Amino acid sequence: MDIFVQKDSTCFPYHLKLNHHNIIKGGKQVQNNITTLLLGIQDVEVTAVLEERRLITIDCKPVHDRVCPHCGSTHAWVHDHRKQVLRDAPMRRKHVLLRVKKTRYDCKDCGARFEAPLSFAAKGKQMTKRLIAYVVDAFRDIRSVSELAREVGISTTSIFRIVACLFVPRQRLPRVFCIDEFKGDSGGSKYQTTLADGEAHRIIDILPTRYGKDLAAYFSSIDRAERRGVEIFVSDMCGTFKGVRETFFPQSTHVIDRYHFIRQVHWALENVRKREQKRMTATERKWFKRSRSLLKKPAKDLTEAEKGLVATMLEKSDAIRTAYVLKEGFYTYVLSRNDKETAATALSKWMEEAKKGGQKEWRYCLRAYNNWFEEITNSFDYPWSNGYVEGTHNKIKTVKRVAFGMQNFHHFRTKLLFVCSKDR
Repeated sequence: MDIFVQKDSTCFPYHLKLNHHNIIKGGKQVQNNITTLLLGIQDVEVTAVLEERRLITIDCKPVHDRVCPHCGSTHAWVHDHRKQVLRDAPMRRKHVLLRVKKTRYDCKDCGARFEAPLSFAAKGKQMTKRLIAYVVDAFRDIRSVSELAREVGISTTSIFRIVACLFVPRQRLPRVFCIDEFKGDSGGSKYQTTLADGEAHRIIDILPTRYGKDLAAYFSSIDRAERRGVEIFVSDMCGTFKGVRETFFPQSTHVIDRYHFIRQVHWALENVRKREQKRMTATERKWFKRSRSLLKKPAKDLTEAEKGLVATMLEKSDAIRTAYVLKEGFYTYVLSRNDKETAATALSKWMEEAKKGGQKEWRYCLRAYNNWFEEITNSFDYPWSNGYVEGTHNKIKTVKRVAFGMQNFHHFRTKLLFVCSKDR
């Protein structure tokens, strides 16, 4: 992912700037500087390190001079001392605590009260910036938030507060635009929508719903010049997506993913098999059900043994044999075409043959092909599909299963965009 923007400046990753100051003669001072460099903390002097079975405690104190940040005066006296405990990133699979002995001063010149700043402490949080950066980076992994919380030693609520500071902006709309829905169960909606780049194979954005009014509000907020850059619009056979294409991307060519119109043929064949199965004996029904994948498999890919089984199945029912011949005709006569014009002619003739067959199970397939004829035949001119998006949805299912779901859509979206990012 190219960029992530953080709303709270205290959540920016902590980058250590090595400051080789005060390296003077004397073993103790040199040793202390080496210790602070090895631990990756600055502006403090380490006084003690206590390591236990599951915990490392580091005692330290600031090394800044008594300079008033308000007037710049160096005339100040000690007001009081106190200890601040900060949780740090884990080390050697152990939790880390920094116990900082802080001193507050009173300025003699302006009367202001101040204390030495800690560059590694996150403002308003009892943790270091390095721990926040560690949590943000670990949030990219496919793991549950509770597991991450146990690793770093903070609550899941604290992790979600860090995630709430993150915002991942959408990418620019690509030339080949893919859109599909998936079952996310987040943000009060059952289904969410994925937008992807079909050429670069990257996620553009994830939307909270698949409803037409929400999609319309989202795309209407995008500049018209950017929307005009979309040349290919790839989707499944969803009427909502067709409306989005016609309203916001009228200049684009609508391509239906091949899987979604091929399965219409499989569904019709399956419905014929189910109808004919009811007339068979219990043994034959079980055998037909367990062997149903052979009917869907293209005949040219069958082994000799499988061809024998299919022949036996076709002898049992004339209706199944008729449906199987239609399916094979679709594979050999329609799907073998390499351009839209010849595919349109072949598909029209195949649809006429299916109508002549008179089987009621094909009516839904034929109706879908009539409604989406132009978009289906476009797929023979272009190589694009929703294959990348479907693969991403498989990864999303894994994220959901491992994380036990996320009800907050902002957290869910951030997690998915992090996990699916190519430049992890």
